[in-house]
Amino acid sequence: MRLPEEKIKQAILHSELPVRIQALQYFSRPFCEDTTIMPLVIQVVEKYCRESSLRFINEALSLPQTESTIQWCLEELQQEFAYQDDNQADYQYASALSNLLAQADPLLIQTRKSEILGLPGFLPEFGSALSERVHLLTESPEALWNKLRDFCEQENEKQYLSEMDLPHANRIVEALGRGGDIVAGQVLMMLNEDIDYSENSPRALIQGFVLRLAGELRLTAAVPSLIEALKEDDDWFNEECQTALIRIGGDDVANALATEFSTAEWHFRLHGSSILEQLHTDLAIRKCIDLFEEETDETIVTHLGQAALSHFSTEAIEPVRQFICASEIDPEILDLRESLVSVCTVLEIKFPEFEEWKKDNEEAEALRKKLYQEKYGSFFGVSDDSILDLIADTGASDADALTQPAYVPDTIIRQNARIGRNDPCTCGSGKKYKKCCLKNPNESSRLN
Repeated sequence: MRLPEEKIKQAILHSELPVRIQALQYFSRPFCEDTTIMPLVIQVVEKYCRESSLRFINEALSLPQTESTIQWCLEELQQEFAYQDDNQADYQYASALSNLLAQADPLLIQTRKSEILGLPGFLPEFGSALSERVHLLTESPEALWNKLRDFCEQENEKQYLSEMDLPHANRIVEALGRGGDIVAGQVLMMLNEDIDYSENSPRALIQGFVLRLAGELRLTAAVPSLIEALKEDDDWFNEECQTALIRIGGDDVANALATEFSTAEWHFRLHGSSILEQLHTDLAIRKCIDLFEEETDETIVTHLGQAALSHFSTEAIEPVRQFICASEIDPEILDLRESLVSVCTVLEIKFPEFEEWKKDNEEAEALRKKLYQEKYGSFFGVSDDSILDLIADTGASDADALTQPAYVPDTIIRQNARIGRNDPCTCGSGKKYKKCCLKNPNESSRLN
């Protein structure tokens, strides 16, 4: 039995931080159209201190805003923030709110652009993204296609995605996604084209953006093509397919994934687990639990356990509990155990280890970091300290070169230190990147 969503919404205001985060992620990670969630985030921010609430603002980037929530952000940024560097809480708070406005529906902010850009607390580095998203509202689908093609032709000679202005291209794709049926037919046609990926061509590059566009359009007819593209062992394509399939959602996606899952390669099952985590339907829960009980790979089964728990379903509790009891403690198991305790707290379910694990979870941060170091030692061949020092000492574009793959499958050697959603977070927390710093506006550019 799945918990009603109204009950999950109430848990966003729970007194325990892990429970609040688990409940918010139920809404913030999939495609969400519920405008009642952001006001709950604002309640959390106003009830708790800014520093502990930053996670909630960062998680809210994908939530739909309203005139009243936009107004709240504006009022918060009316103040002058007194900070000396970008590590201070005031800066982080201003950065999170500025990013929230920059990522809001441009239809909501287009008439208030000048007001926003002039706010004392609005950080200038978010101004260009906000302005471009508003400007792109005026472009026709034909003009937007031309902009995307021009971008791919100009950037095609660059070897790595990190060398390209992907945020600019993604904003064009977002604007194209407003084109509806005018754009959908062309997307389906392009998804079905045979492309020679052995050659570096603008057409090969544009395919990654077409995958993203299928998600922006929520194009159910594109699901078979996206499933086929997910089979390609290419980091960029896999991430775009994952995002698109989550955004489309529904039982068609759950069935298509489950049909391929058992015989698919490891990377497909890894991304497929994350997709099933965000498809909040009864069928998706059944598929998660069935696949969880069949899977033999330790990493995949742990991800499927997280996926099953994410739905706040009673059926997931006992299988996941038994798996944790039979597993050696490592960072992923600690993360899974924390999720189990949080979900059971909301469901008001107790199991034999509940009180012990809850107490241990409250004291687990040091253990998690210790186990993280023991298990991973260094992050894909680069020490954690080196990565963090590099990020601190270089501009984002330089640091990204360590973390990005090439864009064309099987033609250019990928760089090994790229950070994916399911990789260990380089902050050393011992959590997965998607469970930790993914929504941090100062970190998220490293994924794209």
